[in-house]
Amino acid sequence: MTQTRHDIEPGRRRALGLLLAATAMVAAGCGTMDTGPAPDGFYRVERGDTLYSIARKHRRSVRDLTRWNPELGRPDQIEVGQLIRVRPPGASASASASAGTGQTVTETPRVDSGASKPPASSIRLQWPADGRVTTGFSPPASKGLSIAVPANGTVRAAAAGRAIHVGNLRGYGMLVIVKHNDDWLTVYGNLDQPLVSEGTQVSAGQDVGRMGASPSELHFEVRGNGKPVNPASYLPSRG
Repeated sequence: MTQTRHDIEPGRRRALGLLLAATAMVAAGCGTMDTGPAPDGFYRVERGDTLYSIARKHRRSVRDLTRWNPELGRPDQIEVGQLIRVRPPGASASASASAGTGQTVTETPRVDSGASKPPASSIRLQWPADGRVTTGFSPPASKGLSIAVPANGTVRAAAAGRAIHVGNLRGYGMLVIVKHNDDWLTVYGNLDQPLVSEGTQVSAGQDVGRMGASPSELHFEVRGNGKPVNPASYLPSRG
């Protein structure tokens, strides 16, 4: 049975926020969660790492890391290739070096809330799939739309861009993320199979994924500067 968004545990749902924050901070040539150097202030998990060993390596406490990475869920569920914030948002490298006492830092905004400014550009999108919207935008519980897609229905890119992530995310199944420009990206989750490869350019309306053999729900998000926005504000109205 294809898993719907309503079946996802809250801790697993938060994992999407960490992935999106990571892809937003990685340079354009490094659009995957699993490879490439970690952005400044982050550490990429290696085989054998634990949250405790990462905290110790960076002269932090586990409490620091869990506060700066609220999407982690359980501390024992880190994965190879995952990005972990090891410096409080807004802190400089010198401040990081002087804060190695293990004390809790007070400046702890959420990972996906760093984009407080609205995007400099606007974007016009098209509907990614045929079907009825079953869940609307209502954060924090729903950061996007759930769209009931017919069996074997295809999922289309809402605008032209580049596929910066194609792969499974625990709790979401197959996920495709398309970056449209420096301000905007869209997320297509709960796919049965992707129809694009990571790093490829896609055109508006191009098929990026296919749903399962039985009716299921597409999870669709729109993010401006890494922050979820209401997709309905950028989609044409349906008659």
